[in-house]
Amino acid sequence: MRRHPVALLLTAAALLTGGCTVRPADKASPGELMLLGQEDLRAERYESARQAFQRLLREYPDSNHRREALLNLANSYYQGEEYIEARVQYAEYVQLYPVSRQTARAYYYLGMSDYNRILEPDQEQSTTRDALKSFQELVRRFPRSEFTAQAKERIQALRDRLARHHLYVARFYLTKGKRVSAIPRFQEVVKEFADQPGLRAEAMYYLAESYMAEESYQKAGEAYRNLIKEYPANPYSQRAYQRLVSLSNAR
Repeated sequence: MRRHPVALLLTAAALLTGGCTVRPADKASPGELMLLGQEDLRAERYESARQAFQRLLREYPDSNHRREALLNLANSYYQGEEYIEARVQYAEYVQLYPVSRQTARAYYYLGMSDYNRILEPDQEQSTTRDALKSFQELVRRFPRSEFTAQAKERIQALRDRLARHHLYVARFYLTKGKRVSAIPRFQEVVKEFADQPGLRAEAMYYLAESYMAEESYQKAGEAYRNLIKEYPANPYSQRAYQRLVSLSNAR
């Protein structure tokens, strides 16, 4: 029995598109576009998901689905590891919807979009500061959210990174004999990073060493004593004690 040509064409089309998401008609509703984008997002078809969410945002600016579409658009970039574009979308979300149920989530992943791009301590740290700002804003505005505990952990890690960066730069200047540039950076770590005791103790020791190199022995002695007083068990305190003995014997 011969099959009708139209039936053959439909069968071939079904075979070619088997397993693929069917694109909506030109007049797809916001709900249809949302469902399509979500299906593609779950299946990790990020580009297709973006097309659906972007179309919803473009064609239905007053839709009740708009807020969710914007967040899902950001998620599609984040899950696809396109962190710069994800950051743009999350930032737009928190600006447009500062008090929605999903704003804390958006702040967290705004921070994570930067966190995933931070550089080593010996490199520029503007992305680290941006991530820190987002997490701090999350903790400040949403202290009871499900993301707050994770944000606090990220804050500690980022502050550790910044302290290490300041120490790296300060010690670099110290080794080059540029004590005028080194001293303020050591002082900043001592003043601003009390929550990083190991790095702060190191900064206190090398601040004292900088004063020693300048022959500012009174300042050096005071810095050594402060280190010993605040961190008596730290290895740098043992070195500071030896330096104080040397200072005393030299007088």
